[in-house]
Amino acid sequence: MTRHSRLATGWALALTAALLLSLALVSPTKAPDLTGAALSPAPQVTPQAGPDPFDTVPHVITRPEPVDGIVGSARVEELAPVPVEQAAALQLAVDRARAAFDLDTLVVGISVPGGHGWTGASGLARDGATPLTGESPFAIASITKTFVAAIVMQLVQERRLSLDAEVAPMLPGVVVPAGVTVEQLLHHSSGIADLVKPLRPQLNNDTEHVFTPAEVAAAVGTPWWAPGADWGYSNTNYVLLGLVIEQVTGQPFAQVLEARLLAPLRMDGSGILGEPDAPWLMPPAWSSAFWTSGSMYATAGDLLRWGDALYDGYVLRSASRKRMLTFDENDYGLGAELMTVGGRPGYGHSGLLRGFTSLLIHLPGDGVTLVLLSTGQKYDPAELLAAKEPEQFSILDLALGGAPVQP
Repeated sequence: MTRHSRLATGWALALTAALLLSLALVSPTKAPDLTGAALSPAPQVTPQAGPDPFDTVPHVITRPEPVDGIVGSARVEELAPVPVEQAAALQLAVDRARAAFDLDTLVVGISVPGGHGWTGASGLARDGATPLTGESPFAIASITKTFVAAIVMQLVQERRLSLDAEVAPMLPGVVVPAGVTVEQLLHHSSGIADLVKPLRPQLNNDTEHVFTPAEVAAAVGTPWWAPGADWGYSNTNYVLLGLVIEQVTGQPFAQVLEARLLAPLRMDGSGILGEPDAPWLMPPAWSSAFWTSGSMYATAGDLLRWGDALYDGYVLRSASRKRMLTFDENDYGLGAELMTVGGRPGYGHSGLLRGFTSLLIHLPGDGVTLVLLSTGQKYDPAELLAAKEPEQFSILDLALGGAPVQP
């Protein structure tokens, strides 16, 4: 099941019914250093052939040595608000975009050079009457994969895991084809079939069923091809990576995620659907089946914080981040997509699941991070960010420093 490049991540998962949701926006922040620089040097990894954004856009930032190992020690600082005129123009642009794309809800966040940021919402809460206030979480679908990939790369840095490690011996009792490696799971070149088609009947007909990762792995059936022989986007790869993380750390994935990333970054509005304190955003069958491939929730402000931390170098060392962002001919690296918005190159991840559409993209040449969360009909979120009517500014225009007052 190959996928169209750029923003097609998870789009085979689309359902026509959109869910109305009360969304949340918390204040975005700068990030602590989670690179674990005090640990032993990372093993050398030979990048795959393909375009490397660092060849044209140097983006290596030196961070202080952490004093608490993987947790890091840098102070979290709030982003300052953008000027009032620019905030008003951004809000108008979001309102226009929601109407133009016929969406139930739309939330946008931006982080721009100089330590400034903004989040804004358009649409109504579930009751159909209350305007969105930005105080509730939103399902982020396949953006979840960026968190999973970052944790895997941290474990590689710590020499607790190798990208070349074969997965099957690590997961006894779980159906994994022989020869599949950790890197092939990250890169979607394992050949393991996607979970959507074989599980769709049960996902729709038994929505209260709670899937186990081993159950998902056993249900996907015959591999698409031999490990490493081709490329095809498969959520099953990242479900297996969740099990790998648990096996290596000896802890539940949700606990690892919280300790390594969410707590140090103060991402209080983020977590895994299905956990005891998680909001209800989709049926248990859907959240449990997709698990570490797509069942995280977050606010727009949290995702801004995450995008800035990951792609500005607070989470991974330079070599690991560069390896993650080495893209192949399918525009995919290790848990990251090569994308464009309004003709400007960037990287991050998109998501689509159960009516939720999401996008996290960092534009290294501009130092801008953009987040989009929505419910509504299937559409291209990058197109929405760059769309504009005659004599109007797009959301992208305003994020890049366009005139703060609408014509």
